[in-house]
Amino acid sequence: MKTKIATLLLVPIFLLSFFTNISAEGPQQAQSGMIDLNNSSSNELTPLNGEWFFYLDKLLHPRDLQIHQPTTKVPFPGLWSNYWDQNGKGLPKQGHGTFQVTLNIPERDIEKQKALYIPTVKTAYRLYIDGKLMGEVGKVGISKETMIPKYLPQVFTFMPQSKKVEIVIQTSNYYHIKSGVRDEILYGDADAVIAFKEKEVAQNSFLFGIFILISLYHLLFFFKRKNEIRSLAFALFSLVIATRIVVIDQTLLVRYFPDFNWILLIKFEYLTVFLGFFLYIIFLKTLYPKEWNGWIYRSSLVVTGALSLIVIFTGPGIFTNLLKPFGLIALVLIIYFFYVMFMAMLHKREGAIISFSMGLFFYITVMNDLLHYNGYIQSISMVPFGFFIFLFSQFIMLTQEYAKSFNEANRLNDLLQNLNGKLEERVKAQTESLEQSMKETAIALSDKMVLEERNRLIGEIHDTVGHTLTTINIQIEAGKRLIEKKPSDAKEKLERSQEQIRIGLNEIRNSLRLLKDHGQGSSDYLFSLRNLILNTEKSTGVSIKAEMKVTTPLSIKQQSVLYRALQEGLTNGIRHGESNNFNFSLYESDEYIIFMLEDNGKGVGEIQPGLGLSMMKARVEELHGEMYIESNKGKGFSIEICLPIK
Repeated sequence: MKTKIATLLLVPIFLLSFFTNISAEGPQQAQSGMIDLNNSSSNELTPLNGEWFFYLDKLLHPRDLQIHQPTTKVPFPGLWSNYWDQNGKGLPKQGHGTFQVTLNIPERDIEKQKALYIPTVKTAYRLYIDGKLMGEVGKVGISKETMIPKYLPQVFTFMPQSKKVEIVIQTSNYYHIKSGVRDEILYGDADAVIAFKEKEVAQNSFLFGIFILISLYHLLFFFKRKNEIRSLAFALFSLVIATRIVVIDQTLLVRYFPDFNWILLIKFEYLTVFLGFFLYIIFLKTLYPKEWNGWIYRSSLVVTGALSLIVIFTGPGIFTNLLKPFGLIALVLIIYFFYVMFMAMLHKREGAIISFSMGLFFYITVMNDLLHYNGYIQSISMVPFGFFIFLFSQFIMLTQEYAKSFNEANRLNDLLQNLNGKLEERVKAQTESLEQSMKETAIALSDKMVLEERNRLIGEIHDTVGHTLTTINIQIEAGKRLIEKKPSDAKEKLERSQEQIRIGLNEIRNSLRLLKDHGQGSSDYLFSLRNLILNTEKSTGVSIKAEMKVTTPLSIKQQSVLYRALQEGLTNGIRHGESNNFNFSLYESDEYIIFMLEDNGKGVGEIQPGLGLSMMKARVEELHGEMYIESNKGKGFSIEICLPIK
C-alpha cells in the first residue's frame, strides 16, 4: 500500500512539468499607465501588470485620449468595481469604459512580429494597438440593449514601428456583477504567444477528454449494475467537471461554436460549481457512508441543490451574486470533506489514505492560487491541475475496487462450478434420505390422524353422554323421592328418563354418522339449538332465556362447535354449578359469530377446566376462534366464544 501511495504522489510532479513547460516572466509593474520592457527577456512572455489608466463611462478612440482626463488608475489584472476614482468614489459594478497603457519596448522588438494574448474580458471588448483596430470580442455598447456579451481568449499579432506601443481596450459590461480583466494580458514574440495559447487549448482539451472518458467508463459500469449509485454520482461529477473545462479559461465551447449563447455559457459556468459540489457530496457519502452525519449530508444537498436551481431558473443579474457568499459554505464543506476522509483513514477504510493525501494536495493548490491572485507569491494557476490529480486518484480507487470485485466474482464462480460438480452426488444421497424421511413422516402422520379422530370421538361421546346422563340422573332422583308418595308422578319421571336414554342414543348415532361423513352436508343448527334448549328445560326444570340472530351460513364444523358448546355449558351449569337460570345469545358482529352463555350458579374462585371445557377450547381454536371463561364464587359462570365467519 505504501508503495502505491508513493507512486501516485510522483504522478503530480510529472504532470506539473507537462502543464507548465511555457511560463510567463515575472510581472513588470506598470506605473501611471507606462510599462518599461527594456529589461524583459526576448524569449519569454511578459504579463502587462500594473497601473493602467481607466476612463469610466467613455468609449474613447486612441486619438481622443489626449483631450480627456482618466477617471482613475486601476491595477491590472483586476476588477474596476474594487477601486475608487480620484474623488474617492467607488466605481460601479457595471458600465462601460476605456483602458489604456503604453509599452516602452526594446529596439530589438521594432518591426518584429509580436503579439498580445487577451484573456476573458467581462463582458465585451474592442482592442486598439497604436491607433489601429485589431479586433472585437462580442459587441461593445453603452447599455445592455446596445452591447452583446461574449467570452473568447484571443491572440492579436502586430509589428511595432517604434519603441512606444500604445494599447487601448474599450469594454462594456451590463450583464455580469464583475467588470474588468481577471487574468493577465501577455506580451511577447508572436510564435511564443501563439504557442502559449495552443498549449492552453491542448491542456484543456486533454483534461476534457480524460474526464469524458472517466464519465463514460463509470456510466457504462452503472448501466451494467444499476445498484452502483456511487458509479453514477462519480460519472455525473466527472461530466460536470468536463463541462466546466470547456466553458471557462480558454472557453473551448465558444472556440468551436462561435455563436453559442453567452447567458447559457454563464449558466454552465456557475452551475458546474454548485452542481459539482452536489454530486461530489453524494459520491463521498456512498464512498464512506458510516463517517457522514445524516443531518449535514441532507443540509448540504439542500443548499447546493437549491443554488443549482437558482442558476437554472434566474438570470445572470441574480445568480452571479451567489458565488461570493457560497465561498464560506464551500470552505466549510471542504473542511468537512477532509474530516470525513480523515475519519475513514482512522477507521482503515479501503483507499482512505489515498483520498486524504490527494485531497490535501488539492487543498494546497487552492491555497497557492489564492496567494498568487492576491499578490503574495509569484506562481502559476494550479487549481485545475490539483483538481485533476484529486479526481484521477478517486478514479484509480474505484477502478481498483471494481477490479477486486470482479476477481472475487471470478473466484466465487470457480467455487460454484466446483460445487456443481459434486452437487449431483449430494442430490442423489439427499433424495434417498428424503424418501426414507417421507415414509417415516407418512407413518407418523397416519398415527396422528388416528389419534385426532379418536380424540374427536371421545369429545363427541363425552358431550352427548354427559348431557344425557345428567338429565337422566335428575329424573331418577326426582322419581326416587316420589315413588312412595306419588307413584304416578314417579312413573312419569322414569318414562322421561327412558325418553332421554333414547335421545342420547340418537345423539351418539348422529355423532358417529358425522364422523363417518367427515363433516360433509349441512343441518339446521338453529333448530337443533332451540330443540336442545326446550328438551333441557323440560327435562331439568331450569329456565333458559335464549336470543339467536344469525343469518350467515356456517360450516358443519362451526355448527357442531356451537351445539356442543351450548350442550357442555348447560350440563356443567346444572351438574357443577347447581344453576336453574341461564341466559344464552348467539349473534353476528363484524366478521365474527359471538356465542354467550351465562348462568346463576354458585361459581368458583379458580377455574380448573375439565375434559369437557378443554375439548371445547380445542375445537374453537381449531377453527381459529377464541374462547373466554369467567367465574366468581357465588356469581355464576359465563362462556364467550368468537368464531370467524369464513
